Amino acid sequence: MVARFAGLLFCLSLVPAAAVAAPPETVDYVCRGGKTISATYLSHREVGFVVLRWNGRDHGLAEAPSASGARYASMAGTTPEQPGLEWWEHKGEATLSAFTGKDFFDTKPLLTECRPRK
Repeated sequence: MVARFAGLLFCLSLVPAAAVAAPPETVDYVCRGGKTISATYLSHREVGFVVLRWNGRDHGLAEAPSASGARYASMAGTTPEQPGLEWWEHKGEATLSAFTGKDFFDTKPLLTECRPRK
């Protein structure tokens, strides 16, 4: 895990320990159709982040406004051709979506019915 998130962990190491609310927690999810995704949750100065491991790549998303549940988003993809992603958890289930436009709520689902692996 340290190797995958070395840059992020290095940045967090530069701030006082009191600024980091909790140690990172990784949860593996199984989604509809048997697809899998891994999410590492962490917080820094009261802001939540998630690093998603999906399709062989890491995707960093920051907390975003949500009426309910925990929502993380990044409008930028990992390459210029890829859209940004949204990870939304609510009541024990999560959805991964891609942004389809410049609107922060205009998305297309990529993975649905994602539940923690038991």
